Amino acid sequence: MLNKWSLLLIIPVLSVVAYAFKSERPAGYSLISKIPLDGGRFTTDNLQNVYIIRGSSLRKYNSQGKELYNFSDKSYGRITSVDVNDPMKVLVFHRDFPEVILLDNTLSQNGSPFSPTDVGYSLATLACTSHDNGIWLYDAQNFQLVRLNVNMGVAQQTGNIAQNQGISLNPDMLMEYNNLLYLNDSIQGVLVFDSFGSYYKTIPVTGLNTFQIRGDDLFYVSKNRIHTFHLKTIMEDVTMAPDTLATEVRIEKNLLFEKYNDTVRVFEVKSEK
Repeated sequence: MLNKWSLLLIIPVLSVVAYAFKSERPAGYSLISKIPLDGGRFTTDNLQNVYIIRGSSLRKYNSQGKELYNFSDKSYGRITSVDVNDPMKVLVFHRDFPEVILLDNTLSQNGSPFSPTDVGYSLATLACTSHDNGIWLYDAQNFQLVRLNVNMGVAQQTGNIAQNQGISLNPDMLMEYNNLLYLNDSIQGVLVFDSFGSYYKTIPVTGLNTFQIRGDDLFYVSKNRIHTFHLKTIMEDVTMAPDTLATEVRIEKNLLFEKYNDTVRVFEVKSEK
């Protein structure tokens, strides 16, 4: 797939934040707030809110560090992942059972919980929201992706990805963005599928357990540095994170959210002129 990408000669116009991460123009950072993780994990939405996942609880904060809403249900155990790609439709996934719970923007439960087991996918290990109120699942038993429609009927299936691509597969992250589906495997890279579940390409970035896509850029942290992988040009820029011990970053418009020790530190990003 690299040869196909290398034919793309037009470098896309980068967002203000992505431009600030170009290595030849290091960014300036202004600390806005600190949000304690208390041993939890975090994600962010495109409205610059922060979500802290800890055990069976989910808490939502604004960028100033004020707690807005919280959700907790111990019936299904630990929350495995949270998808806030659509801040009005938050998907909470419990892998152990498995169970999917949908919340609104106030983290209030929207409808009854849904178990993939009810439609034959008892080994669903990943889940994310999809367009038209659908849900994508990764079926670890058959190494396939399954898209369920709004009525929880099967709309698309990829078939056995490991067999079709001739690879071993042990993915740990699933997300849909701009009608493309991204399945991360730390060894294979990031496998990309179209909205119908057809394999498109593999992004040659390995060793990841989390990443973020905004516009035409994929962001991740490695060795305390922020990497910006440009999806259309397959070029990569690297810059220092605000703190040398940063282990994860997310970028929403002009804000950078950094995991530093047991805290989410929120910075305003300013590019040098």
